[in-house]
Amino acid sequence: MGTERFAGESAVNQEQKCMCVFVLDVSGSMRGEKLDALNQGLRDFYNEIKSGEGGISEKLIEQLEVAIIQYDEEAKILREPKLLDEEEIPPVLEERGSTTETVVAMEEAIKMVEDRKAWYKETGQKYYRPWIVVMTDGEPYGNRASQSDIDAISARVASDAAAKKYTMIGIGVGEANMELLSKMCGGKALPLKGTKFTEFFKWLSNSLSMVSTSKEGEKVNISQGADAWMDSFEI
Repeated sequence: MGTERFAGESAVNQEQKCMCVFVLDVSGSMRGEKLDALNQGLRDFYNEIKSGEGGISEKLIEQLEVAIIQYDEEAKILREPKLLDEEEIPPVLEERGSTTETVVAMEEAIKMVEDRKAWYKETGQKYYRPWIVVMTDGEPYGNRASQSDIDAISARVASDAAAKKYTMIGIGVGEANMELLSKMCGGKALPLKGTKFTEFFKWLSNSLSMVSTSKEGEKVNISQGADAWMDSFEI
């Protein structure tokens, strides 16, 4: 699909773009408190980016392109990558089927990143390495993913990460299979403390702000605030 996916779309500005794709599990096991907390976390994330408060770069609203994919037995794109509008609120995530097709959703996210990067290049926009955030609370695969599919996506993500095509982080909620999620996400899978989604999104918005103001090739320590929702680490 490549640039055809975004045909007719013009660059809003020439700020260096920072893209973040959320891949969010909405299977039956996420119902109730977990999904309510996830929706609230997304709302808080939107508000922080738009307000430019709390240490967030005021320019991040002009740089951060947010995409949202929800998944259960299928992956559904709720928001294609683009800047946030001032009055925009995030789409509401609703509990759906019982199967968790993480492989299918990850493939959709990777394809989206490839297509958007091609569009950036076509429209002459610089960009930072995109982020893909996968959040799930169960076994990260379903009926449509064989062991060979899981091995294939794990190998691809590891290879892409080594080539610095994107940064992928797996966030395990509740009883998530952290070992398998880590394998699929190139070794970066981190357990969420309880339902501290708001704390995670606060850390994420600050981290993206730091990335968006960094110089090319500069190593960014984003451990500050991470202990509010997990053990600190550095990318």
